[in-house]
Amino acid sequence: MSPIPAFVNARGGSADAARAAIAADGRFALHVVEPAALDDALRAAVAAGAPRVLVSGGDGTLTVAARVLAGSRTALAVLPGGTLNHFARDLGLPSDDPAACLDVAATGEARPVDAATVNGTLFLGTSSVGAYSNFVRTRERLEAWGLGYRAASALSAAWSWLRLRSYAVVVRAGERAG
Repeated sequence: MSPIPAFVNARGGSADAARAAIAADGRFALHVVEPAALDDALRAAVAAGAPRVLVSGGDGTLTVAARVLAGSRTALAVLPGGTLNHFARDLGLPSDDPAACLDVAATGEARPVDAATVNGTLFLGTSSVGAYSNFVRTRERLEAWGLGYRAASALSAAWSWLRLRSYAVVVRAGERAG
């Protein structure tokens, strides 16, 4: 059996640990990619007929992967590599046990997951209409100025909450992708 293509977000906080775990496992062909190159790398794997790919990164990285793979015959396997790993946690993957995640990635059964679109853009788990990404950018700036994670998060949350705008939202449920 040929190795499963494995893509690690080069900018992910746990990229080094993911790289080491994947390299030690032996069932994967490791590719470390910049975030901007992930979609092209995944399209190439789909075009090459990969039945499954492993992606290591956070929720944003996994959402990019899901957008590329949606509608294809290529399954997405996950190695948690972000800060909070909401999607991986929802799948029941242990963020603290890369070997167990790699075993699921290599031998686990593919299953459908809930996904949705906002303005034609697929998302997994949560859509914040920009609020969460603004929160993260602000928190990261505050951390760069020397604030710790918790203090930066609290200030960023307050700042983001004060700057929220309201939106009209229409929800359609029960539709299924073809």
